[in-house]
Amino acid sequence: MMRREPDKRREKLSSNATSGVVALIFLVLGFQLAIFVVKVVQKPAPVEAVAEEVEPVQPGGTATDGSDAPSDYRPYQRRQYGRGGGRSGAGGRRSEGRSAASQPQKSRWGGYEAPPSSYQSGGRPKRSVESFPFDPNTVSLEDLVRLGLSERQAESIENYRSKGGKFRVKEDFKKMYVVTDSLYERLEPFIDIPKVELNSADSTALVSLRGIGPYYARKIIEYRESLGGFYAVDQLLEVYGMDEERFAPLRECVKADASLIRPLDIWTLPEDSLARHPYLGRSGARSIVRFRRICPDSLWNAEGLLRENVLDSVSMIRLRHYIKE
Repeated sequence: MMRREPDKRREKLSSNATSGVVALIFLVLGFQLAIFVVKVVQKPAPVEAVAEEVEPVQPGGTATDGSDAPSDYRPYQRRQYGRGGGRSGAGGRRSEGRSAASQPQKSRWGGYEAPPSSYQSGGRPKRSVESFPFDPNTVSLEDLVRLGLSERQAESIENYRSKGGKFRVKEDFKKMYVVTDSLYERLEPFIDIPKVELNSADSTALVSLRGIGPYYARKIIEYRESLGGFYAVDQLLEVYGMDEERFAPLRECVKADASLIRPLDIWTLPEDSLARHPYLGRSGARSIVRFRRICPDSLWNAEGLLRENVLDSVSMIRLRHYIKE
């Protein structure tokens, strides 16, 4: 009996503690629910259009309701404000009919998008394009734009030239990445790159040619002086060290003006002077001097040299451009 009483007492105390905890939990939950209900009930409802603005009528006017109020009486006209503070009445109110599409839209970065450009809507004026002869090595930026290139494309060509780039043949202009195939097809007939004239060019002009450095420029000038000038561009193949591979890119870049040839007076020059000409040499010079000694001067001409076999036909074809009649 003595043992059962303490057990009952402990069970009673445990039951009372459990009931107390449950009651405390319900009390806390009830208190939180009450706070939530109070907040919801006391939350003010949104006001659609309750604010009013009073606007005085100018002195000396009459009441708008037709009453006999004195002229200095200033009744007030009500103007409602919509949500957001915009005026809904007449006289300077903010337009409510403006569509959402007409409002500037914010971009994903927070700023407002730029208005559409005129060219995006088809209003950009078409740029006139011209075609006229031009040298790509010297044509100005303005003329490049007139030819149909954009300003950036023209600047790219100018940058290439400023770094020492040269357009030696028409195809070099086509190799520029800013020149499209259609643009080149239109401009190709108008590309006019001046050719280097072999009889008047100095070493600087010759070095500008593709494949020609200071060494070959000097050799060309030396051979030109010994000949008296070039009458054909193919004569460059006679320059020491010049081969077909090196000459091929030069063919379209050079020209020879035969009127600038210095004539060779084979009828009066001594043998040593005649021997220095590449087309005569020592044997040819000796034959001409012997011809002058045994033949009357009435026969001193190219036909007489051929008739007397002083020179063969091949040598005469080349020398004819230099003989002073």
